[in-house]
Amino acid sequence: MQKPLHPYSFDMTRKLTLTFISVFVFGFSYSQEVNFKTNADTIKIGEQVDYTIEVENISNEDFVVFPKDQTFVPLEMVEDYKIDTTQPEAKNFKLTKLYKLTQFDSGTYSVPPQMVKINDKAFYTDTLKIRVNDVVLDTTQQKLFPIKPSIGVEKPFRIASWFWWTIGIIAVLAIIAFLLFKFKKKRDLAKKRIPPFEQAMIYLKELDTSSALESRNFKEYITELTNITRRYLEEKLEIRALEFTTNELISELIFRKEKRKLALKDDIIAEYEKILRRADLAKFAKSKPDLITLKSDRKQIENFLKNVQSAIPQITEEENKKDKAFQEALAKKRRKQKWIVGIILGAVLIIAVLSAVIATKGYAYVKDNIIGNPTKELLEGNWMTSDYGVPPMSMTTPKVLVRGDYELPESLKQNVADREMYSSGSMYQSLYIVLNQIRFKEAQEINLDAVVDGIYTDFEERGAYNILSKSEEFETIGGVKGKKVFGSFAIENPITKSDIRKEYQILNFGKGGFQQIIIIRDGDDEYGESITKRIINAVEFKSLEK
Repeated sequence: MQKPLHPYSFDMTRKLTLTFISVFVFGFSYSQEVNFKTNADTIKIGEQVDYTIEVENISNEDFVVFPKDQTFVPLEMVEDYKIDTTQPEAKNFKLTKLYKLTQFDSGTYSVPPQMVKINDKAFYTDTLKIRVNDVVLDTTQQKLFPIKPSIGVEKPFRIASWFWWTIGIIAVLAIIAFLLFKFKKKRDLAKKRIPPFEQAMIYLKELDTSSALESRNFKEYITELTNITRRYLEEKLEIRALEFTTNELISELIFRKEKRKLALKDDIIAEYEKILRRADLAKFAKSKPDLITLKSDRKQIENFLKNVQSAIPQITEEENKKDKAFQEALAKKRRKQKWIVGIILGAVLIIAVLSAVIATKGYAYVKDNIIGNPTKELLEGNWMTSDYGVPPMSMTTPKVLVRGDYELPESLKQNVADREMYSSGSMYQSLYIVLNQIRFKEAQEINLDAVVDGIYTDFEERGAYNILSKSEEFETIGGVKGKKVFGSFAIENPITKSDIRKEYQILNFGKGGFQQIIIIRDGDDEYGESITKRIINAVEFKSLEK
């Protein structure tokens, strides 16, 4: 009997077969390779380095993606070239891509590994280290030239936003002024209109020429007839005649008659009341008055108006004078009101314009260009160059320094041959300049360090506090050495009692005596700072020799 096969013999045979097949198949396949190379590992600032990525054993079926954009940080990619294919007709070929990299700061940099994707599989290059060196300038071979001055370029024309704000505010004020003028004009026209009686007569004539009677529109005729009298009474007697009922209007006339404000006869009032009653019946009870009655009413109305006009008490001469004085006082008051309104509108306009400019340009701009800045005016004005004292000291200042005098301590007077002081401004003003010069009887060395120590005490004696002080060596444009003291202090405003912050610079020299220049300005004043620098940079000692 034949023995059965081992249960695993078939599996072993299959495994061996697959192994041989895989060796046969994959042993002859090509695996892709990704490499990179550079032409240098050290460059100068701004110099470019070639970074080349090569992908080998690529077939037509493979899809390759190279790095894009700035993936080489901290180096900057300047340019990337098209992919170059080596032996494209072969079954397997090589792809090459070149990148230009650079760096503008010196140091050692590491370029991170770059990813290349082949058929969705990622391959990475190695890290690259690059050294970037400074560019050394050989001053023996390369000439140095001074910096060229800046070239002024005209700013393009542009309308500032504050201009439109100003135009808008002016437009609003103009509209307000127009409305006020229109209202005033209407009021003036009302004053110049026809007197009530003459106007009532005109209305009656217009009613006579109307077609109301011819067209038998009696209701409209009598209504307009009574309205003419009501308008007249309202304006002449200043009563609400157009709103009053017939009873109220008649009661008002009787009341005025009793108070001797209206000299009307009872029959005139009674006749006028009848006409008003007929008008009420025509309007509300649809009563139709006849033509003869209406013509009679027309005559009665004209008679009534004439009687009322003559029934009003006449103004006496004394009352006339009082009225004239009242009118003059009223006119004067109105003129005063016009001036007040004009001043208020002008002030509002100025405030609005300033507010708009401050909102867009800032307060400093308004102060410098509209209100006025004294130190800016000094800086931009005509400067003076003058020689002071012996030895002559040349100084360039916004204003000529005026000669003055000052007292020396008794301990110094016996050794002093001559003393001079020149100044401009005062300690409380925006700019204060002082030049002190002392000549001694005998030549002696001046201890400038001791002078520096005395400045603090001198400031305190003048009322200064919160004094900060520093000192350093100083040399004029002519080579004369001295000591500069600078710092800040505060002093009380004698009027407002508030603090005034000041900054100062003091130059001390010992050339043939003692010379001291003191410049004190307001703190945080950029124009004062520019003035100080300009004065200090122009200090020069002149020689006595011709």
